[in-house]
Amino acid sequence: MNKAQEKLVAQYLAGEDVGQAIIQACKDDPSLLKALSQEVAFARLLNFSLQAQTEESFNLKLAQALKKKPSLSWFDKLVARFNFDSRLLLKPVLMYTVAFAFVGGIWLAQPKSVGVVYNVIEAKTNSGDLFAGNTIKTGQFDLIEGYAEIKLENGVTLVLEAPIQLKVKNPDHVILSEGNLIARVPQQAIGFKIDTPSSEIVDLGTEFAVKVNKTGKSEVHVLEGEVKARASKEHNFEHLTVNQARAYSLSQQVRVIESQPDVFMRALPGHSVENPDYLHWSFDEKLDNAYACSGPGINDLCYPAYAKSLASPQPEQAFGPEQVSGKFNQALYFNGENTWLDTEFSGIEGSNPRTVAFWLKLPADFSVDKGFGILSWGLSEKLSAWQISPNPNPDLAPLGSMRIGTNHGVVIGTQPLNDEKWHHVSIVLFGGEQADLSTHVLIYIDGKLEKTANKSIGKVDTETNHPKSRPLSIGRNLAFTNPNNKLQTKRFFQGWLDEIYVFDTALNKQQILRLMQNNKVDKN
Repeated sequence: MNKAQEKLVAQYLAGEDVGQAIIQACKDDPSLLKALSQEVAFARLLNFSLQAQTEESFNLKLAQALKKKPSLSWFDKLVARFNFDSRLLLKPVLMYTVAFAFVGGIWLAQPKSVGVVYNVIEAKTNSGDLFAGNTIKTGQFDLIEGYAEIKLENGVTLVLEAPIQLKVKNPDHVILSEGNLIARVPQQAIGFKIDTPSSEIVDLGTEFAVKVNKTGKSEVHVLEGEVKARASKEHNFEHLTVNQARAYSLSQQVRVIESQPDVFMRALPGHSVENPDYLHWSFDEKLDNAYACSGPGINDLCYPAYAKSLASPQPEQAFGPEQVSGKFNQALYFNGENTWLDTEFSGIEGSNPRTVAFWLKLPADFSVDKGFGILSWGLSEKLSAWQISPNPNPDLAPLGSMRIGTNHGVVIGTQPLNDEKWHHVSIVLFGGEQADLSTHVLIYIDGKLEKTANKSIGKVDTETNHPKSRPLSIGRNLAFTNPNNKLQTKRFFQGWLDEIYVFDTALNKQQILRLMQNNKVDKN
C-alpha cells in the first residue's frame, strides 16, 4: 500500500465515514482489497486478544497504554507483521479505537440490535413466543422451549436448543451458561468467541457445537474446520479440528471425548410445502374389505388399506379391525391380538422428510405386550425401519407415551396417552443428509411440541427397496412375519385409530394445528 492508501485504511478502521472512498480505491487498485481484508482481520485479532484478558487485566493494560508507550511484549508483537510505516500509522489509531470502544461501552451499555431470528420451532422465551423476524439484542437471551436459529450481523448462525441460557455481549462474543448450540462461522467472522463456566472457545473458521450442563461442565465438538479452546485463562489454547472433541470441568480438568455431532440440532427445517402431497385414510367407508385412500396421493398414487386378520374362532374378527365411532365420523378399533391393515405403499425412503399424523385412543389398561406397530414400513434391520407405536417399556419412558423406532434406535416422548381419550399425534422428520433420530424428529401431541424422555443417536435411513422391505402396515409390528411362530403372537397394537395421514414433507406447527382442528391441512 502507498501512503495515501494506508491513511485511508486507518481512517476506515477508526470508524470514519470513508466507505465510498475505500470502494473507489479498491476499484482503482484491486490489490488493495486483499490488503484491506488483512488489516480488518488484524484489527479483529487485536480486539479478541484484549477481550481474552480478565476485565481487571484489561483495565490495567489500557491504563498503562494510555500513560506510556506500549511495551514491545504487549503490543508490537501483534503488529510485527506490518511494514514500518503502517505500524506508525495504525498503532495510535488502533489504540485510540480500543480505548474509545472501552470507554464508550461504559456509557453506552444499552441493549443494541445485533441480529435476527431466522427460523423457529415452538420457540418460547421468558417474554413469550419467539417468531422468525424478531430482533436479537445484546444482553441475556434465554430460550425455555423449542428451537431457534438466529443470525448475527457478522454472519454467524447459531442453532439453539431449549432450555438454553445465553448472553450476547456483541456479535463476536457470547456467553453460554447452559444448553446446547451449534455455531456456523463464515470467514469474515473468524475469531467469534463462546465462553462457558468451564471453558473458552474461539473459532478459526468452522462449524462447531457447544454443550453446557446445569453444573457448568462443558463440551466442544468440532464439526468442520478448526477452533481453539481452553479450560481457563491459566491454560494455553489447544487447537481442535474436525471430529475432535473435549470435555471441561469446573475444576479445569480437560478430557478427550468422542465427537458426537449427531446429538446436536444442526439445522431447523425450512418452510413446509403449502399444499403437500399426502395419503389419507378416514376409515369412514369400507368396500370389498378395504378402506379407501383419499387426498392427492404421493407420486400421483393412492393406496387402499386392506383389512387383515389371523385365523380366529370369532366370526366378527374375520375381516380386520372393528369399525366404531371416531373423532371424525368412523374410526377403527384394533384388538391387539390378530387384526391389522396392509397397504401397497412402500413408504418414504432414506432420510427424506415426512409427517405421519393421526388420532389415537389407548385403553386405560394398556399392557406392555400390545404396544406394537401403530404404523410402520421399511426393513426390520438396524436403523432401516420406520415404526410408530405406544411405548411398551416403562424402563425407557412412561408407559403409553409415543415412540418412534428405526430398529436399534428410538425417540420416546414424555406424555402417557393411555387414558382412553382421543389425542392428536403428529410425528415429523425433517430430512437431509444429516437427518438423525436424536435431532431431526419432532413429536406433537394435541398440537403441542412434546419433550422427549429418551432418544438414540442414529442416522435415519429407511430402507424401502430391499427384497425383505415391508410396505406400510397399520396395527402390526414390522417384524411380524410368521403367524405360526408363538414368539411373534404378541406383535399387534391395541387401541383406536382415526384419520391417518402420511405426508412427504415436514409439516409446520400451523399446518399441524389446522389438521387437528379441521381434519385438513390447507387453509381453505
